[in-house]
This record gives sequence, C-alpha cells and structure tokens, in this order.
Amino acid sequence: MSNVDEANMAYDIQITFREQWNDSRLAYGKPNDGLPSFIILNKEQDIWRPDTFFANEKSSYKHEIDRRNILIRIHKDGQVLYSNEKSSHRHEIDRPNILIRIHKDGQVLYSVRISLTLSCPMNFQYYPLDVQNCLLDFASYAYTTEDIEYRWKDGLDPVQIKAGVTASLPQFFLKNLLTDTCTSVTNTGSYSCLRTMLKLTRLFGYHLFHVYLPGAMLVIISWVSFWLDPSAVLGRVTLGVATLLTMVIQSGNVNNRLPLVSYIKAIDVWIGSIF
Repeated sequence: MSNVDEANMAYDIQITFREQWNDSRLAYGKPNDGLPSFIILNKEQDIWRPDTFFANEKSSYKHEIDRRNILIRIHKDGQVLYSNEKSSHRHEIDRPNILIRIHKDGQVLYSVRISLTLSCPMNFQYYPLDVQNCLLDFASYAYTTEDIEYRWKDGLDPVQIKAGVTASLPQFFLKNLLTDTCTSVTNTGSYSCLRTMLKLTRLFGYHLFHVYLPGAMLVIISWVSFWLDPSAVLGRVTLGVATLLTMVIQSGNVNNRLPLVSYIKAIDVWIGSIF
C-alpha cells in the first residue's frame, strides 16, 4: 500500500489476489492413483473463472482484472442487457504473474498480482488527528448470488499483510484490518461482495514539527513588538505584517494538500487561534 492521496481521496495498493473454488468438470484423478496431486496451467490454457471486479476501483482506463468486465444477459423474451466496466492492469515482468492450479478433486486455485488505485472517501474534521477507513470491495460483475457466492476462507487469516507495509506509508499507520461482506442489490439482481477495511491512523510527527511548533514560534516572535519603542512604528508594523503573511502562507500550504471541504478542520481552529 502506498501513495494515500488526500486531495483525490484515493490510495494505491498492490495485492496478490487469490480465489479458490471447486469445478467438478476439472477433476482428473483419485487419491493414491500415481498422478500428480495438482497441475499448473499457463495463461493460454484458459478455464472458467469468476468475473471478479473491484467495486471502488478508480482508474479511468479500461482493464481486465480477472476477466473482461462485460455483462451480456439474454432473457426469454429476447430482452438483452449489455454492461461494460473500466479496469486496472496486471503485472507482467518476465512472465505474467498469474497462477492457476488444479487439484485432483477439481479444486481450483487462481492467484494474480494486481496494482490498483482505489477510491477512499475521507473525513478531515479532526485533521491532522484523523483516522481514515479505506475500503477494498470486490464482487462478481455478471453473476448474481444464485450463481456465485463469495466467502472468506475459514481457518486462516483471509487477508495477509506483508511485513514492513507501514514503512511505505510515511504519514499513516495501519492500525487495523477488518473483513466483512457487502452484498449489493441492484435492478439487475443481487451480487455477492466481500469487503476489506483498512483503518489508517495519521502520524502526528510531521505536522508537529512543520505546522504546530513553527506556529507557536511565530506567536512568540510577534510578542517582540510589545518590547519595541512605541515610536518605532515601522519596526512594529513590519514585524506584525511579516508574522501575518507567514501564517497565511503556512495555512495555504496545509490546505493545498487537502480537498476543498466546507466544514471546519481541527487544524483550521489552530491556525485561527494563532491569528
């Protein structure tokens, strides 16, 4: 996980996405029959796979995350429903980072490495002491719950975090990670969905040393004008104006990194109290 973009309310993440299901049509042996316990397919040996897509994906170019996100549904009366969706990209360094493993009993493991830019609605009311909850939702694009039902894997932690992931987030700490369901109902049917919630706590060190302490020092410096000779009008005015302009610039630098929200933030209260 990297590049949490507050201005666009988005974040970048790289994941190894794994799905597992049973397809009896692919079963090829029995226990102790001398055949390998599983076989691995390459990219060209295509089989049926769930048409998984990420619901809060924010990239604006067309993608094929697992399969093409296209739905063509034909009803008995000849009514046709066509729907298309945008997409992300796979990693192809030397060979495509895709694993398709088929076991004797027809159990299929599909694994792929994906980079995503995902939407993350944020609330900056307590900025820079805020906590943001970023979601990662994935669901079936064309198959309803009558065909596909997503479930988290039992017995193991379904979401594994790579060691050192916090080091890639200089301003945030990954405090917690939760899993849930997010099945949605639309006018075309009910679609199974799984959700991962990333709880991000902002680190306060940067704002302490670059906003709060400099602001406090400016207030202390502005008090120097009370010790100046009353006749030194130019010096008193210059010191006051310089302090005011410095705080205006600092306030602008802080807000340039944030979206234009209509509510008051915690840092606005601090800067307002300095003025």
